[in-house]
Amino acid sequence: MQNMSSDNFYTWKYPDIPENVESMLAELNNSLVVVGVIGRSRGSQANKMSAFDMRPNKLHEPADGQILCYYKPGTNTLMLHFETTYDEVVLSQQLLSQTSIDFDIFYYQMRSRFVRNLLLALHVCHIVVYAETAEIFDTTLVTICQLLKYVREQHVLEFLLQMLNETSVGPMLGDQARLCTPRVLFLFENYPRDEEKTRDQISGYEFKTEDQIYQLLRQYNILTNNVNTSLVALPNNKQFVYYNAHEELHPDQLSHAIEALNMTMNKPDAKEEEEDLEIISLAPFEGFVKPFAADFQTRDSKEHDYKKNHTAWNFLQRHVQDALQGYFDEGSFKLLTQTPQYQLLSARDWHICMAEIHRLLIQNVHDANYVTDNTIYQAYLRDFKEILNYEEKFWGHLCELGLKKGVSAYRLAAPAIYGSATHNQLLADATLAFEEEGRGPYVKMALAKLSDVCLKYWHDGRQQCEQLSLRGHPCTMPKDLAHDKHSSGIVHISSCNCGRTQGRREDPFTLRQANYDYYEQMAVMCNLCVKVKKFQFPLFTPSISDYRAAAFEAAFPLLLANKNRIEPAVQGHSDLDAEAADELYSQPIKVAEPAPQKQHQTLGDCCSQPLSATYGSDLNMSIAGFGDSLNEGEEAESPEISSQICSSGQSSRNRSRSNSPSSDTSSANTQSELVLHLKERSDQKTATEALSDSCPESQPVASMPEVVSTTEYLPGLVHMCSGCELLPLFPSWSLACVGPSSIYSHNTGLQEHFQSGFLSGANFLLPWDVHVRLLQPHHKHPMQQMGKKNQRYRKQGDRLALKIFVGLEYECSRGHRFMMCSPDRVLRGAADIERDTCSKLINNNMPLYFPCPCRGQVNFLAQLMRIHVVTPKAPVNIIVDPKVRVGKYTFTLGCTVLPRLSQSAYWILRFPYVYQGDNVLIAPPAKFEPDDPFASGCLLAGMFGIAETDTADATLLAGAPLNFTRL
Repeated sequence: MQNMSSDNFYTWKYPDIPENVESMLAELNNSLVVVGVIGRSRGSQANKMSAFDMRPNKLHEPADGQILCYYKPGTNTLMLHFETTYDEVVLSQQLLSQTSIDFDIFYYQMRSRFVRNLLLALHVCHIVVYAETAEIFDTTLVTICQLLKYVREQHVLEFLLQMLNETSVGPMLGDQARLCTPRVLFLFENYPRDEEKTRDQISGYEFKTEDQIYQLLRQYNILTNNVNTSLVALPNNKQFVYYNAHEELHPDQLSHAIEALNMTMNKPDAKEEEEDLEIISLAPFEGFVKPFAADFQTRDSKEHDYKKNHTAWNFLQRHVQDALQGYFDEGSFKLLTQTPQYQLLSARDWHICMAEIHRLLIQNVHDANYVTDNTIYQAYLRDFKEILNYEEKFWGHLCELGLKKGVSAYRLAAPAIYGSATHNQLLADATLAFEEEGRGPYVKMALAKLSDVCLKYWHDGRQQCEQLSLRGHPCTMPKDLAHDKHSSGIVHISSCNCGRTQGRREDPFTLRQANYDYYEQMAVMCNLCVKVKKFQFPLFTPSISDYRAAAFEAAFPLLLANKNRIEPAVQGHSDLDAEAADELYSQPIKVAEPAPQKQHQTLGDCCSQPLSATYGSDLNMSIAGFGDSLNEGEEAESPEISSQICSSGQSSRNRSRSNSPSSDTSSANTQSELVLHLKERSDQKTATEALSDSCPESQPVASMPEVVSTTEYLPGLVHMCSGCELLPLFPSWSLACVGPSSIYSHNTGLQEHFQSGFLSGANFLLPWDVHVRLLQPHHKHPMQQMGKKNQRYRKQGDRLALKIFVGLEYECSRGHRFMMCSPDRVLRGAADIERDTCSKLINNNMPLYFPCPCRGQVNFLAQLMRIHVVTPKAPVNIIVDPKVRVGKYTFTLGCTVLPRLSQSAYWILRFPYVYQGDNVLIAPPAKFEPDDPFASGCLLAGMFGIAETDTADATLLAGAPLNFTRL
């Protein structure tokens, strides 16, 4: 407490009241008018009493919710100064106490504290003075009043009356739980600088502001015609807005010091000042040079009186007198349906009411240990901040509108069944629809809820299976519904094994569907597939019922580290890579299934001829070049030719690679010959034993041990690193003889009735001329080995000129088929067929995928699917040994004995539709890379070999030729 007699007022902190002041207030009896001062301030002490010429102690420290009491002796006015978060110094304290600030949360917390203090002022004061530091009315006060009206009517009156009636305060305050409907006054500490400070100008500006405030309070029902439902009261015939236009309430000492310094520095020199003083001293009286008229005196007197009387204290006392005279509410409301409640209490009674209301509205809110049985009051204490947070409700309402709009947009656009890509696109569209309405800090929560609702809607019987096919397309079947097989809805056009019939194939989801089931279904529909002779590939035969796929990582950890099976690296057209690949296949191959009589198997039993014991010598070499083989054949003098060639096979193979694809293939083919060593057929057993003794690695088929797993099968395709003891469940390749060689005419190419779907000009096979020199045993005369049907070969001596027709067929998903004439060129007709054209295919790696020349908006990739071979009429067999390099795997036929193509026949080797390694699917490329055509896979060069025809086979061909069905 501070008693300052020079200023003639007392000040103290509520609730501590000095004894002398208490006695002074007791003398007023029931004539105490309580005035509350609340609002904004900028000073360091949060002082809003400067306009009333009052100020707190210099050592005073402001705090939120603190109340200072001011009293001038001789008056009936007790003034309450409320320190709130609207004071800048208090707001700064709250900011410094925060560790992390969320603007929205911090703002409505500060506002709720201010509303709580203003709510107390409206219940314990007769007059409320709202102090404003700005020059214009702050319209946010209207929002504050709306919140106050809502809180008072919907919450406070529900518990305050009941709880006050339980004490002695209830009868004092009446049914409205307050002294009266408080009259609100507005104090503006600053006057606009651009306005003139005359009586008329100041009064006009005050009246203008009053009209603005009155209209706003009326418009938002803060000021009503009913005295009991109105939150505040405004006098109709008295001024309720005051502008401080003459006093400097909060002087800036630093600014004054700077101004004094500038005046001192700009002071005129002494000579001029002395002359001015001399002139002024000659005047008979002050103001001699200025005329003084009656009008001036009158005007000066009126302005002086207005400036003297226009003070905040006189402005306030006019309203205090209304309260003391008993017609406080007279003229405030248009309709007085009932007697307005108005109470003037003594200082003692007011302190009792103030203490009880302060405890209920302010003190218990900060007391965490307070417990009450009144559920309404409990809700008030717990949810007061949320009750006032209308922004939260507003933003929440906008987010609810946006959420409804987003969910509606999602559901309207959602199909019956759809996948994750469609779901993500629909969710993105729903998010855009949400953002048209949704705003505020709850956007993230609303978007998360939108995502959950849409996800639940998707999973509620609309989710697509989305199991990826082997071509990378998702299954379109419902996920929750049971379906026997997956379906992506994508259909490809593909040909059967023989190539005659094309059909629609569904996108495969399993390796069996891709490489076996489709072709078995087409074989039933195709008239040719059911009649052709097929090569039987070795397959897995289970010995138990619970057989399974081999687990490579667990069961065969050292499989890829097998030094005897190193895969050759394929880099373009490297000769070294081709040699490495060929050396691998010069190694002996183990037996997959017992075939002790395969050497003597006839064409009537199997369309392809099994290899004889001479396979593994020069007869197994690729026919890419034959010059060095001829020289080696001349050096061989022993009748047991097979034994000698077995030991020198690798060296001859290396020398045969001297004619690389980059060399002149035309000259190489014209000058090279293949030397074919014919064995003596009379002593087959002796030759087999000699081969076993000299080259034990190349044992005859019948004597090789059988090491094949009957409990685990190979899950993918056979490749060079897969063990020979594992066999696949089904064949992924197909080799079939579709007819005699005469069904192909080089003049017309492949006809549509025989091979459908070929593009115009790309339906020709490429001729391939191969020269073979036969070496007979010395003790046998060549004439004795030739039949009458072979007399025409004798016209060329012991040399045969073989003409083989070869075609590498590519097929796209639209069913378009075409032949290639080089690794980078599609066959465009008979004009592209030259003498050495076929050598470009045989001696080079061929890409596994190539762009289809068909026209369309999308460039389709064609895949190497078939190799067409027309064999010549000669006592030799063509051997096929394709090696397809895809990724890190090099896939092969998986045959222990490579197939031989019979003479004078049309053979078609169908490649796998999908390649899969050890449980690793190798998906086709998305697009073709011109810079690296072999990046997605290639067919390695040197897939063809040649061997002599066994005598039994030749006799069978001479005596009982095959009968083929004409197409």
